[in-house]
Amino acid sequence: MRATSAFPVLVVLIVLVLCPFGAPAEMKQGSSTLHVDPDALHIRETFQGAPLTLSADIPKGAGAVVEILGATHEDHLLRQGRRGGLWMSVGEVTVQGAPSVYLLLSTSNVAAHSDSGTQWGYEALGKKIKFLGSIPHDGAGALFEQFVRLKESESLYGLFPASLKAVRTSNGRATIEGQLMLPSNIAPGNYRIVLSVLNSGKLLEQRSVELPITMRGLPAFLASLAHKHAVLYGLVAVVIAIVTGFVMGFIFKGKGAH
Repeated sequence: MRATSAFPVLVVLIVLVLCPFGAPAEMKQGSSTLHVDPDALHIRETFQGAPLTLSADIPKGAGAVVEILGATHEDHLLRQGRRGGLWMSVGEVTVQGAPSVYLLLSTSNVAAHSDSGTQWGYEALGKKIKFLGSIPHDGAGALFEQFVRLKESESLYGLFPASLKAVRTSNGRATIEGQLMLPSNIAPGNYRIVLSVLNSGKLLEQRSVELPITMRGLPAFLASLAHKHAVLYGLVAVVIAIVTGFVMGFIFKGKGAH
């Protein structure tokens, strides 16, 4: 009797053990994906910035936010102010925890700022950045606004609401796509691109990919020379300046002052 009753129990145990192995594949098919084109960038002599295309597969009706984040580092800036009716440097400010690049794209059903349940946009960024040194009387909040304006003027920071558009939908899924222009002054390094998928303001899932940006050709040679052979780099810079001066003088010869 015991041997006969043990057989169904054994079958049930086998089914319970095998069933979980089928679940992840089904969940993987329903998870969101993020694609970046190109998946790597090279800074060469003629680099003037580069277009970056972002596409993602998300649930239909969901919202999405894509952030492009550079590595955090320490900035040392001079704060300007009025002294005796003149604008001048009134102190040095150290900025800690600020990413070198912060660009945000979102779908039309997502606000460009953060709320209590999400972590993106300038509001969330301001909670991570610290200011040390010459802090103005109106506090770090005003300093953060000035810092953001400075980065936006360099095209290194920016919010682009409703820049992610649905290009097609099928089977309860939507493919969204957006494009932006990376600035010409972007520094080499590994950049993190993060996709946040939301539903009614609640975070459903996140995906991230790396975007390596490297120097090639003459820029890479000069950068390596500056770090490893500073004296030789100085001589090369002087030679380049002299040659450029002669070339410009020859081109504009006989046209007066140049």
